[in-house]
Amino acid sequence: MFKFKKQMLSVGFICAAFLLSSLSYAADLPVYKLGIDAAFPPWTWAEKGEIKGFDWELFQYIGQVEGFKVEAADIPWSAIIAALSKGKIDILAGGLSYTCKRAEVIDYALPHWKTDYWTLVKSTSKLNCITAMSNGANVGAQAGTTGYRWLKEELKDKGVNINIKGYESVELGIKELEIGRLDALHVDSPTARGFIEAKRDVRYVCKGLHFDYSAYAVTPGDPHKLIEKINAGIKKAYESGKIEELVRKYLPWASVEAVPYPVDYKAFCTESN
Repeated sequence: MFKFKKQMLSVGFICAAFLLSSLSYAADLPVYKLGIDAAFPPWTWAEKGEIKGFDWELFQYIGQVEGFKVEAADIPWSAIIAALSKGKIDILAGGLSYTCKRAEVIDYALPHWKTDYWTLVKSTSKLNCITAMSNGANVGAQAGTTGYRWLKEELKDKGVNINIKGYESVELGIKELEIGRLDALHVDSPTARGFIEAKRDVRYVCKGLHFDYSAYAVTPGDPHKLIEKINAGIKKAYESGKIEELVRKYLPWASVEAVPYPVDYKAFCTESN
């Protein structure tokens, strides 16, 4: 009996030591500021003070397998690139698209998603894809996004008669569309689907006018050596089935592809020019 008690005490000490070691390890993990737009479903959004979304859950996994933690920093999208370039945040997530211009001021991990853009109109609107994007139409997009840039560079700057309205969040643009202050809203397809499935008073008229690669980004120069960890974490998330789990949860209509995509950014920008 005495021997049994000694064995139990030994097991207890081992368990306690393991627990203390685990807690100490968790406390020692570096914590990085993850910049997000907390009104951009399905990528990132806030609900009753809790951050949710595909990118948020994926970063919890990446941090777990690569040995770091993240804390959310909610920043308006129009200011978020500048915040990262100046080192006010360490990582940028939330449906961030790769562009050659952005790559001049921030550093990107490899892409983990490809997305196309949709154009939304009010449900009762009689506009179609052409009339919603011409004839002096008021077309909105979230300020600072590739959707906004595409409207300006590929339509407005090339002579298409539209008035571009920039909004701090997609939600604001949706509200303007619903009350009739906008004729159309240009937004990435996962976000567009989210608003349609939420029964908002909108429908799509254009699909797939252009697409982007989505990729996480870090402070220029990657001072915390995070790009390698992010790329490795994305690969592990795909191999473990975590990516598929998140796609089924947040993007059930989408197919699951092997990621990260092996994109040569230098060649991509050369071809784009």
